[in-house]
Amino acid sequence: MLYAEVAVEAGRSLDRETYTYQVPDGMDVVPGHRVTIPFGRRTSYGFVVSLGTEDPGVETKAIATAGSDPLLLPHQVALARLVADHYWVPLIECLRAMLPPRVRKTGSSGSGPSGRQRRHSRLLDLANLAGGEIASANLTAEQAAAVEVIATNQLTLLHGVIASGKTEVYLAAAEQALAGGLRVLLLVPDISLTPQLVERVRARLKAPIAVLHSQLTELERAQQWWRTRRGEAQVILGSRSAVFAPVPRLGLICLDEEGSASYKQDRTPRYETGWVARHLAAVTGARLVAGSATPSIVTYHDARRGDLALAKLTRRVRGHDAEVELVDMRDEAAAGNRQPLSRRLLEVVSRTLENEEQVILYLNRRGMATFVLCRDCGRSVQCLGCSVALVQHAEIDGLVCHYCGYSRAMPTVCDHCGSRNIRGMGMGTQRLETMVKKLWPQARVLRLDSDAARGPDSYFDIWEAFSEHRADILVGTQLVTRGLDLPAVTCVGVVDADLPLHFPDYRSAENTFALVVQVAGRAGRDGRQRSTGHILDAAPARSMVVVQTSNPEHYSLRFAATGDYEGFYAAELPSRKAFTFPPYAELAVLTRTDRDDARAAAVAREAAEELASGLLRDGVEGIRVMGPAPAFIHRLRGEYRWQVTLKGGGLERARHLAPRGQGWSYDIDPAT
Repeated sequence: MLYAEVAVEAGRSLDRETYTYQVPDGMDVVPGHRVTIPFGRRTSYGFVVSLGTEDPGVETKAIATAGSDPLLLPHQVALARLVADHYWVPLIECLRAMLPPRVRKTGSSGSGPSGRQRRHSRLLDLANLAGGEIASANLTAEQAAAVEVIATNQLTLLHGVIASGKTEVYLAAAEQALAGGLRVLLLVPDISLTPQLVERVRARLKAPIAVLHSQLTELERAQQWWRTRRGEAQVILGSRSAVFAPVPRLGLICLDEEGSASYKQDRTPRYETGWVARHLAAVTGARLVAGSATPSIVTYHDARRGDLALAKLTRRVRGHDAEVELVDMRDEAAAGNRQPLSRRLLEVVSRTLENEEQVILYLNRRGMATFVLCRDCGRSVQCLGCSVALVQHAEIDGLVCHYCGYSRAMPTVCDHCGSRNIRGMGMGTQRLETMVKKLWPQARVLRLDSDAARGPDSYFDIWEAFSEHRADILVGTQLVTRGLDLPAVTCVGVVDADLPLHFPDYRSAENTFALVVQVAGRAGRDGRQRSTGHILDAAPARSMVVVQTSNPEHYSLRFAATGDYEGFYAAELPSRKAFTFPPYAELAVLTRTDRDDARAAAVAREAAEELASGLLRDGVEGIRVMGPAPAFIHRLRGEYRWQVTLKGGGLERARHLAPRGQGWSYDIDPAT
């Protein structure tokens, strides 16, 4: 008798990884098959993860039906086990993450043409466009050396300055893989998956492309998944979740913008794409190249100690370094300027517009006002279900919670004291856009944030308009910091560089450094000359980056102004070591949620005590239990959250002691 271990969808909430079922005679199943099985009094579906002939010693039921072919490839099942073990999540959750919802539920949706399909994403249309081939570029000596490093090492960190031609290195390595009959997986942060990149990859590699992206419809995601699974696509271009794509004969994985916060999944399983990509390379034998101008401290530390090969690109291949100027907003206030834009930024923007060049203004806050305050009693308007202030949004003429979506009308009087002296405080991208239009009424202004890019092709449309110079100023959040390669942009303004610096995160300095370097890289990307009347200046157009801050002396901003990653790395490591943060320790956050605050705190306290005593009893050393403490956002969607943090090495040794049951969630290698 043949038996199958099945991860069951209906058993997600139960404390058991798999269930044993008989394989009926004549049924052909292998690991990766989607099967329907009896589960209790109902029928559910699941995925075969292993087969065996050993009698389990208990009564078993038979598999009811199985698909004609396995949905998951063998390496995907192996990868799911690794992800489940590392991130302390049930195996079924990892298997579910590997399948689009339509495919997971039916086993076949999207596998054939649909007569009811009405929408086709412009990004997919561009990926499937014929013609427009681009010849291979001549590599510089540094680029050629980097390609050689990638070809001779399984794991490579490609550290290259802005505009050093990292994408060209990816494409050259991809050409080698394709020539060997292998397939290529190119991963980018969501915000970097621009039409520009899709067009460049398609034209250069001259191979069928599948695009896996969060903006696709569910049907489109299923269709692209099937193209990948059948081997019809030779190049798979996608964002975070594409790391789980079913790519047969995978030969090369390119992880662009390594270290981007977009690579961390915020829902179960809370994986980090870089970690998964490394282990995907291990189970498939593919080569991995992770590239960035600002790699994470942890990854760079790994490369320095030899865990990854290190290839460097130290010179720009085009354009020129923009001049970065730190403007002390304390001096602005002392001089009587109470406006959010400094005199220096106003001057540089005005000059740029006079030269018919383009401007990007970055502010990582959405909305009109970041909170609404009563000037008499000092209280802000709070969300009913979350412990955060509501944000004013012009498009609904009201207030919105950015965490749960609760909205309400703009109050005319204070809810607490009845005063009419209430007003919006702070500034988001909507208010900045309004201010920019008043300051430069002749300028054409666009805004790019998650509110403006909410429609299916909105990001595409905004990018296209700005790239074709149908707008002069682009105001936006982090969506403007990566992926935009526009030669006419010669001015970038960082309106408030202090936002990430004061966030309660051990990586706040790292995030600030990366943000300024990346957004500064949007300027100076072309060596074009400037036209002055009828005279063409010999010197290239001068590019400026103005960074507004109240902490110009902070080392992260000083090193960012000069683009000195090595200097920042050397300055950051001592504090990481002193306070035992990664790369010198691992972190795990165990969160208890409950609608009753006192009960959540009590359960979390009990769990922390049991963890500490269990580690002592089992003789596990080098792991520290901290907390419980309220989460940064203490109340979220009506539930209170208390957290227990584990810090140390080999945290998997504590997994068997972790609290279980409904109300608990784990975040291994948390982003904050």
